[in-house]
Amino acid sequence: MSLSEDLSLFAKTIFEDTEHGASHILKIAAGSLHTALRKNPDADPGEIRASVKEFALRIVSGQRQMASILNFSNMLLIELSLNRDDSSLAKSLRDFAIRITAKSNESMEAIGRLSAELIQGNRFMTHSRSSTLLHSLTHLRDREDAMIFVTYSRPGGEGRLLAGELTIAGIRTILIEESEAMSFLPGLSGLLVGADAVIPMGVVNKIGTHMLALSAKDAGVPVYCLTESIKIWPFDEPIASEVTSKSSQSSPGRDLFEIIPVNLFKMIILETGQLAPEDIAASKTKELSLAPEILELVMKEH
Repeated sequence: MSLSEDLSLFAKTIFEDTEHGASHILKIAAGSLHTALRKNPDADPGEIRASVKEFALRIVSGQRQMASILNFSNMLLIELSLNRDDSSLAKSLRDFAIRITAKSNESMEAIGRLSAELIQGNRFMTHSRSSTLLHSLTHLRDREDAMIFVTYSRPGGEGRLLAGELTIAGIRTILIEESEAMSFLPGLSGLLVGADAVIPMGVVNKIGTHMLALSAKDAGVPVYCLTESIKIWPFDEPIASEVTSKSSQSSPGRDLFEIIPVNLFKMIILETGQLAPEDIAASKTKELSLAPEILELVMKEH
């Protein structure tokens, strides 16, 4: 197979992935890029530029609710445009993929450490499955009488997978149905969730999170979002339109997400520290350059 064919196949896999969270899919995207380039060392620069650009745009079209993929594709397109040295292009792109993966791993570890410092208590509830959240919860397992209530997270049932992973990690875990969650909230130390995106309108996460967050707030239980900064997108679009659209043209599984207002969260914890809801847009807009193709997506939805 050629580089173009390999990247096309990888893009299709990412496009159709409705099971994994944003951090995991980010690593799949970076790993796919690296693998395809390494597998096709004789690809000429023209093919590399054309097929990598197509790969970036296809994965965005399939995962537009994930800020990590928007940011990854934007950075990849900028990397392509800035690198004019054809002799080093393939290596530059492979190094880019390695940096993205390493940065994500470092961010997860930093969020885990910060969460252990900033979040008090030993009894928590989670909803859906997040790699960042899973990693952070392992930092809380040594607390006395630590216990995690994990919602089943229907219709996908990702909570069942998370409960198994937490149990393997040595954390006392109880798997519950969403209909039972309200009765377990009183007395908990916090509701902890991950994110597919953090935008000015709110936090994008699995359906059911909004109702749980409202119920937690009513019960006096703080709600925390644990997420990498690569999941911050300082614009509402194209994410908001993708999440709220009921069009038959939407990507498969995209109706499983919703936007949770940021005022329901006590704290958003990044690898760099806490983020106040009102600072979401300002935190990244100044430093973000947009590739023309990504800028078109942002402007088209306005």
